[in-house]
Amino acid sequence: MSAYFILEIHPDIEDQAIDDYLACISPDVAFHGGNVRSCGGKVQAVQGDRQMNRLVIIEFRTASIAREWYDEVKQANEDDARYHSLRACPAVVVAGLDG
Repeated sequence: MSAYFILEIHPDIEDQAIDDYLACISPDVAFHGGNVRSCGGKVQAVQGDRQMNRLVIIEFRTASIAREWYDEVKQANEDDARYHSLRACPAVVVAGLDG
């Protein structure tokens, strides 16, 4: 069952920081068989009053692989400023549907 890592980017984060974050994590995403599906594109609300911020969405084969990727990239990039620029942003792993 596929799973998605979703990171909501704070509104004050600049485009360059998002690009730097993607450059930092991309090798590890590829190593874990993940695919970046969205990276900081504008979000258009279609229902409800909540103002959504830009998102990073990465697809993995399973939730356990997504979590393994997250734990490894967090540890490996502990001292990398490119990673830290988005570290305080809220993130979740969401299980997808079968078939």
